[in-house]
Amino acid sequence: MALPAVDEDAPLVTPSPQSFDVVKHFGALLERDDPMPAPVAAMEALAELVSRSDSSTIQELLALLRQASAQIAASSFNPVSAQSGTSLFLRFLTLQRPPPEMSFREFKAELVSRAREFVRDSGKCRATIAAHMSNFIQDGNTLLVHSYSRVVIQALLYAAQTQKKRFQVYVTESRPFGLGLKTHAVLTEAGIPCIVVLDSAVAYIMSKCDLAVVGAEAVCESGGLVNFIGGYQMAIAAKAMGKPFYALAESFKFTRLFPLSQYDIPSSLPSAPLAFPEFDDPVSTKSTSVPPTPVRPMIHSKMPEALEMSDEATRHNPILDYTTPDHITLIVSDIGVMTPSGVSDALLAVYAE
Repeated sequence: MALPAVDEDAPLVTPSPQSFDVVKHFGALLERDDPMPAPVAAMEALAELVSRSDSSTIQELLALLRQASAQIAASSFNPVSAQSGTSLFLRFLTLQRPPPEMSFREFKAELVSRAREFVRDSGKCRATIAAHMSNFIQDGNTLLVHSYSRVVIQALLYAAQTQKKRFQVYVTESRPFGLGLKTHAVLTEAGIPCIVVLDSAVAYIMSKCDLAVVGAEAVCESGGLVNFIGGYQMAIAAKAMGKPFYALAESFKFTRLFPLSQYDIPSSLPSAPLAFPEFDDPVSTKSTSVPPTPVRPMIHSKMPEALEMSDEATRHNPILDYTTPDHITLIVSDIGVMTPSGVSDALLAVYAE
């Protein structure tokens, strides 16, 4: 499902005394070595925009923030996470009832202050989730985790270092970025036995695991998860083999999105992933040489040089997938442990008129 077209170069409708590019600021927050979660970065970007704006009424400020939110989503690699943050910020703004004696400048300053307090405290959500998740990790367990997730890492470190539980972890490589290698490095440094498995080996290794644990880019109103590609196949394998599948996610990642299939996830890409080119497209008829088959004939033979997808081919593949709620055992959040059906109640508490 494509996002509505937005002119990212259009000037924001505010006579700001200082030049400020909200999209560039959002991108800078995500490009740090240990970046903010996308929803939190989106809220911080909007708070910075409010602090610089010359809006003099709620209507002007809302128009400014809605346009900025659309620009952030349209330019984001993962618009779903960004939208959960911007939606929460806009909802917070519409619920404010400043006292009559407060000037609008003071109101904006108060709004920015409270938004930044939320940004600073967002890390506490992970500590709460780690404490909740510790009830499901037992001594001697073998876990399968997917890719790299801050909240999953913190939950595992809490169980190992604070509760002194002993367990071992398999982590998916998580192509195309290899994020599982970062998880492996963090857990190994902490003394937790960890092995990286190929994404294609998830079903192979699942029978050796006691539970599967993933983070989430977003938790949908349906109770399903938007996650880095590969999460759905892990959930399918876990259900097929009778293994519990736990999703760890902060409540600010809950979003009013109700996808019916993989192909309903909002995307900023110009075309759908894995779409075949038209037959008259020159790219589709371009001849390519057939490479030699990588082989390792003998046990002492050196590993063959692997064939690799081109950058163009990788870009045509999906980066996110949707895990349907029927494959999820429990969602562990800072607001409690819930079944997938509980997500809609949590969203209703925030967005109900």
